[in-house]
Amino acid sequence: MAASVASVTTIAAMSGATAATVITALREARKERVGDKLKIYILTDLEGVAGIVLPVQTTKGTREYEEARHLLTAEVNAAVEGILSADPEAEIYVNDGHDGGFNLVLDEVHEEAKIVHGSSRPFSLGGLDETFSGVFLVGYHSMAGSEKGVLSHTMSSRSIYRVLFNGAEIGEIGIESLLAGYYGVPVALVTGDKTATDEAKNLLGKVETVTVKWGLGRTFAISLSPRKARRLIKEGAIRAIKSLREYKPLRPPPPYEIVVEYLLAESVDVRARLKGVEKVNDRTIKVVSNDLKEALMLAGMC
Repeated sequence: MAASVASVTTIAAMSGATAATVITALREARKERVGDKLKIYILTDLEGVAGIVLPVQTTKGTREYEEARHLLTAEVNAAVEGILSADPEAEIYVNDGHDGGFNLVLDEVHEEAKIVHGSSRPFSLGGLDETFSGVFLVGYHSMAGSEKGVLSHTMSSRSIYRVLFNGAEIGEIGIESLLAGYYGVPVALVTGDKTATDEAKNLLGKVETVTVKWGLGRTFAISLSPRKARRLIKEGAIRAIKSLREYKPLRPPPPYEIVVEYLLAESVDVRARLKGVEKVNDRTIKVVSNDLKEALMLAGMC
């Protein structure tokens, strides 16, 4: 892995022919390892699914949450169907990413999808490696504090105020894109509310997005019908697969500085016990590293 990771450390700082040459080399190396078979990794969240606007819908143990599980599963299936429409031989992995997993209705998941889940995942994109061609983020929300972001937060609405990466505020879309970029894999599709899809485009530039609702407040939105949202997600997945070669992995050059501002002092006390984590003040920690994945893990971001 080391050689592949080293080769993508400066892609984000490149443009034009230089970046294209590096990315082409990465794809050729991937092809040598896995052949022509397309591998797509779908990471799910729940807050960005059509029809979901309230915390009760994302809280395990409620009737509303049980209904939301079916909505999520159907959107994931729409993405899978789109991938298979574009490439019937594609290998598809689905990581149930919201709140520790076990949100998908397993018996309703598309039969061609492989499910990534469990209680001891090493990081949020567990199982991802350089053999994948793209990552899809399905059901995503915007970062904490976003204006009109439906159920917006970054990692935890109960404990984190904001996260800064190299001085710029990022949310979960950015965090997962960076982690995918560590392996040289681009994020190809993001689905969610309008604030989330705008966030993805501002961060990644070239990326396929599907907007399924428009926030009027944090818990108030205009949503597409679930049926129409699923149709658009399937169409978006087809476009993403057909345009895979146009997407670039997010991999800025080192060093990497991550600052996490918490709501409560006790959160800082717990995280600051780790070697490599600096306590800045009672509500803030900082991590600096030349290894992107290490920085994200030390900061508690994956």
